[in-house]
Amino acid sequence: MDFSFFKDFSKAHLLVVGEVGIDEYIWGDTHRISPEAPVPVVEVQSVDQKLGLSANVSQNLASLGVKTTLMTVCGEDEDAKTLAQMVRDAGIARFEALKDTTRPTLRKVRVICQKQHVVRVDFERSHALSPQLSKEFVEQICDELPKTDGVIIQDYGKGLWNRDTLTFIKEAKSRKKPVFVDPSRLSPLELYHGVTLLTPNLAEAEALTGEKNLGVRAQEFPKDHLEKMALKILKTTDCEESIITCGPWGMVVVSKQNPSLIRIPTYARKVFDVTGAGDTVIAVLSLMRVLGRPLEDCMRVANAAAGVVVGQIGAASVTQEELRKELEHLKTEGLIA
Repeated sequence: MDFSFFKDFSKAHLLVVGEVGIDEYIWGDTHRISPEAPVPVVEVQSVDQKLGLSANVSQNLASLGVKTTLMTVCGEDEDAKTLAQMVRDAGIARFEALKDTTRPTLRKVRVICQKQHVVRVDFERSHALSPQLSKEFVEQICDELPKTDGVIIQDYGKGLWNRDTLTFIKEAKSRKKPVFVDPSRLSPLELYHGVTLLTPNLAEAEALTGEKNLGVRAQEFPKDHLEKMALKILKTTDCEESIITCGPWGMVVVSKQNPSLIRIPTYARKVFDVTGAGDTVIAVLSLMRVLGRPLEDCMRVANAAAGVVVGQIGAASVTQEELRKELEHLKTEGLIA
């Protein structure tokens, strides 16, 4: 694999659509149990906020030098203002957020003591958008389609996506704009009909296809199980490529061009936190595909990028320098050609 694709990153323009949020980390220490209840008392040492959900996907693209437009719906509150400033600071080219007064801007608060998660508190509402807001959201996306090279749909099951809001897929298809999806296990698989590529993780694939949790519990690589699910996703959605990310087993793919299962191994040397790894995978896969790179090369580069971010705490992004360094290391080690 040659690395000439790096020079083309800045030429790409991707549209990211989906739920956004703030990942907040409260770092502290604990030495005693509360007299009020049998829970630890956390002495806060620092508080950190990072972009989460679709905003993290967008940040991954921006950190790679890609022109990125992020469109979403969020609350009309202080967290929305904080989020907008964080998006600007991340270098995301354009941010459009319709306001929904019936829901808060999503925020996930994690309390961590001595590298252990103690508790997570979510501020969210997951009801569907109103018909009027759905219409405005779809119109906004369709207006942006002519300016982009492709669309990434992030579905976290928070009420944003349904048959009404996903009607823009037909418009994207008519304009020959590829649509890449990181699906929610809570959504019916048919909802994504007509997209270009889906990238569920193993647990999501099992939920989406109705298969038993054989892969999650498997001790050895469950090839037949994965192939069955990937083919079912391919057939049900009529997508071009069905990719399943499998944690320590890397990722697998079947496609219309090649319905036989292909496996790309993982390259992670250390795993500290898998939060946001799927965001990095869909960002890099989509980028490489719109640049016209071969599918297996796209998967190898995405796996390498994911290997970088899982070695960091929380939802993280990868830079061009980090990705190039990782790929050069893998090539030196003979792990990629």
